[in-house]
Amino acid sequence: MSSRPIGVVGEESTPTEVTVKASHPILPGTYVYIRFRARDPASNTEEDREVVGIVGSTLYKSVVPIVVTPDLSRLESYHLSDLKRESYMKALVVADITGGRARFPKYPPPPETPVYPARQEHLRVVYSHATESGVRVGALVGLEELEVRVDANSLPKHLLVAGTTGSGKSNLVAVLADRIAQLGGSVVIFDVHGEYRNLESESSNVKVVSYEASINPLKIPPRLLVRFVIPEARATKQRRILRRALKSLNERIVYQASRNRTSYTEAVKKLYELEMGSASKELLEEVSGPADMYRELLKKDAVSETRGARREEVAEDIADKIDYFFETHRVSLEGIDVSEIVGHGRIVVVDVSALGDEERDCMLKVVAEDLLWSLKEYRIPPTLLVIEEAHVFLKQGASTLSKGAIQRFIREGRKFGGMLAIVSQRPRALDADVVSQVQNFAFFRLVQEADRSAVMNLTDVLGEEYSDIMPSLPPGHAIFVGEWVRWYPTYVKVDLHRGKKAGATPDVVGAWRSRAEASKSRLREYESLAKEWEGG
Repeated sequence: MSSRPIGVVGEESTPTEVTVKASHPILPGTYVYIRFRARDPASNTEEDREVVGIVGSTLYKSVVPIVVTPDLSRLESYHLSDLKRESYMKALVVADITGGRARFPKYPPPPETPVYPARQEHLRVVYSHATESGVRVGALVGLEELEVRVDANSLPKHLLVAGTTGSGKSNLVAVLADRIAQLGGSVVIFDVHGEYRNLESESSNVKVVSYEASINPLKIPPRLLVRFVIPEARATKQRRILRRALKSLNERIVYQASRNRTSYTEAVKKLYELEMGSASKELLEEVSGPADMYRELLKKDAVSETRGARREEVAEDIADKIDYFFETHRVSLEGIDVSEIVGHGRIVVVDVSALGDEERDCMLKVVAEDLLWSLKEYRIPPTLLVIEEAHVFLKQGASTLSKGAIQRFIREGRKFGGMLAIVSQRPRALDADVVSQVQNFAFFRLVQEADRSAVMNLTDVLGEEYSDIMPSLPPGHAIFVGEWVRWYPTYVKVDLHRGKKAGATPDVVGAWRSRAEASKSRLREYESLAKEWEGG
């Protein structure tokens, strides 16, 4: 070795973890190289072995015992050179690279073996595998010239991206989605907060399509739609009336469309003409499209379904809630299914930021089921479905509308090219049965111990030392593990996606200062005009 050792192997050593002893601390995340002699028990011969590892935790330890005493003057008798210190690190052995081929380590390095900083040629054996299915996502931390590529053919085993807010999760999603699409792949992003609304591809060959999710009352089951229109759980009588009205209206629309061989939109127009032809002039002025026509037909049916002594009062209350729902929600009878716009080299951003939590849950169920059936019928290419804020929909111990659909997508979709990426800042809240089927992981900064424990339990490849690194990971840095990196833990600096305009933490101080400067500038301008006025 031409470089100087940075330490030696300490008293404890296993094939996958060693203690490193040095005079000064080595930063967590540093890659190290160890060469040693090991005996093969099968052949009873010795041979040189080479391994690379990554430093996890670091601590300082005094070699000379320090006596605690109230007499601080006694410490003055020591010179700095007399106070010897040693630093102890835990390093995870990533791979055995003997003979230029990466394999899982089997032999523990002996104590006092020199430990060197790993060089590019050492790590290239483990991390450089340029295959046709490889997708660049970034570079190895500390060795930016060594790119990290993940195997897209492993994504049918699904992916979990976990990290705190602002740690770089959505940037990785943008990088991965864009570069998969550049390979000719298909990606659907279920965008909860509108972060990807203005996403621009790095390539002119990729098309980004924004799909503004809307509520189509003809496609959502009446029992679910009733809960959106009348959220009060105790209003059982009103819900029952509205459910009957929805069922009756939808049946008539379907019959009209089938009879005249026309679209549902045209069927609604025809039905409105037949049933509301004598409507007042004021009502006709309020109706501007098929959704408004559907609303008025539904109110009419709700009135006809209302019975009892308080008939007029109940009907009016239901009608008010129908009006409020249609005024405050994006309702459309013309919305197409997501599967109809999925395609090669295309990213479809399903924007559900305008919907409430329960409506998003329902929309995710609709999207997941639509994609799964389309994949099974070979109507769309293999597709990666990305779910942001996944802990809201896949909550441990809770029943959501979409959870069953997602479980089927994971379980059945893999055989037909269905891939799922679960993105969450709270991995401890995720349903264990769902996440247990994931075999690819990207871990960004995680501070809470419960979250780190949760991700450690998801994979038996990461040790506790990686858990110690996670709270200090800078934004954009992540630990990858799983089949997509051949199960070798990889410390990655993820590329910055320039086409993702939203989602980054804003410079609030800069915005305040800019506004303050603008106000001062206007004030100076007013003062100048006032002086000119007084002088004139």
